[in-house]
Amino acid sequence: MKLETPRLLLVTMDLPMIDAAARNDRQAFESLGYTCSDEWPSADFREALPYYRELMVKNNGTRGFDSWIVVEKNANEIVGGVGFIGDPDPEGIIEIGFGINESHRRKGYCYEAAKALLEWAANHDEVKRITARCEPGNLSSQAVLEKLGFATQESEDEEMLHWVYRGERSAQMK
Repeated sequence: MKLETPRLLLVTMDLPMIDAAARNDRQAFESLGYTCSDEWPSADFREALPYYRELMVKNNGTRGFDSWIVVEKNANEIVGGVGFIGDPDPEGIIEIGFGINESHRRKGYCYEAAKALLEWAANHDEVKRITARCEPGNLSSQAVLEKLGFATQESEDEEMLHWVYRGERSAQMK
């Protein structure tokens, strides 16, 4: 699956890409048609790869409610990732997450990629609510969430702020 924005391609990860990311195999990325710096995949993302692999095997491929790479079109470079933490739950709730390589931050890539994915999700009947989490000290992510149309934090605990999407397309998610 692919989504396109003015500057980016969002591509769902498949098993070969997940396996290459787990091995941090630059040659495999290149054979798949992408370049990337040593910043991708991040250590946090590598920790999540077994979960995404298991989800992909369970679903017999991607449904889109998993991990997407963010590719800068001009260089065909992986500059980060965006995605959901799994399929909608029985109440239709999904959680979005995102991360852009440090060298590509402050270019609007995170907002551009997350906005495209939110619009994609809003067009799926099974999605009723989209949430997000971020650390209290992560002011950059908080700013992106606010710009995307997430409401002020739904709740807060010691480790995370919890957000709910109330963007312009959320009226379609009833």
